[in-house]
Amino acid sequence: MLLFYIIKVITHYGKINKVICAKKILLIDGLNLIRRLYAALESEQDIKRRIERTQSASIDALARLTKQFLPSHAIVVFDSSGKTWRHEVFPEYKLGRVPMDDVLLDALPKFAELFRFNGIVSIRLTGLEADDIIATLAVKAAENSIKSYIISTDKGFSQLLSDENILQYDCFSKIGYDRIWAEEKYGVLCDQLGDYWALVGDTTNRIPGVMGIGPKTALAIMQKATNIESIYNDLSRFTDKQQQKLSGHYEQCLLSRRLVTLKTDIEVGVRLSQLVYPCVGRE
Repeated sequence: MLLFYIIKVITHYGKINKVICAKKILLIDGLNLIRRLYAALESEQDIKRRIERTQSASIDALARLTKQFLPSHAIVVFDSSGKTWRHEVFPEYKLGRVPMDDVLLDALPKFAELFRFNGIVSIRLTGLEADDIIATLAVKAAENSIKSYIISTDKGFSQLLSDENILQYDCFSKIGYDRIWAEEKYGVLCDQLGDYWALVGDTTNRIPGVMGIGPKTALAIMQKATNIESIYNDLSRFTDKQQQKLSGHYEQCLLSRRLVTLKTDIEVGVRLSQLVYPCVGRE
C-alpha cells in the first residue's frame, strides 16, 4: 500500500532539520476527488481492482497536494450519504444526476480509513454536503487569518474567493483560483455570485434560473441592480424584454439563491487542533 505521506527526517551534523510551516489548511472535497479518479479508470474491467487503483490514486494525489502546499492542517470532507437540507426545500435538487456506482459508494468508508491511516482526518455530517462544511471551515479559518486551500473543481466555491485568505485549487488541471480570476470569469463580484446564479440557474445541480436569462442578460441586469431584492424593487429600470422575463420569478430567484449559496455557519464539531498535519522536510 502506498503511504499517503512519508515523513523524511534529514539529519545534518546530527541535527534534525524541519520546515516550520505557516498556518494554512488544506480542505479537500473528498467525493469530487475520488469520483474523478474513479471515472478516469473506466477501462479497468475488474471492479475490485478498479476500486483499489482509485484508492491508490487518491492517496498519491493527496501526497502530491501536501507536498505542494505544506499545510499545517488538513481534512477530507465527504457528502452526507442521504438527502440534505437542499433536498428538503427543493426536492428536484440534483434530480437526474448520474448516481455513484454502488461498489464505489460501499467502498467510501475504506477510503476514509486509508486517509486517516495516512494522517488526514475525514469527516461527514448527516444532512449536509461537503461544500457547506468546507465553506464553514474556510470562513472560520479566514476569520483567524489562516489561509485555506480548497481542493475541488466545484465552481460553487468561487463565491468564497472575495476573502484573500481563501483560495481554490483544481488538482486535475493544476490551476489555482482567486478573487481576480472569479470576477474576470463571471463579470460580477464574488459576493454577487449567488444572485447571478439565481438568474442564470445551475444546470449541474438542477437549480432553476429565470427562463430566457443567460450570462449576458444577467450581467446587463446586474449592472443596474446588485442583488435579487434590488432587481425586483424596480423592474422599470430594465428593457421591456428583460421585464417580461423577470416578471413573476421573484420567489423562485430567492429560492435559487438560497440553494446555490454555501452555508458558512455550520456546527462542524471539530477543533483546529484535531486537524494538525505533520509538516516535515528539508530546510
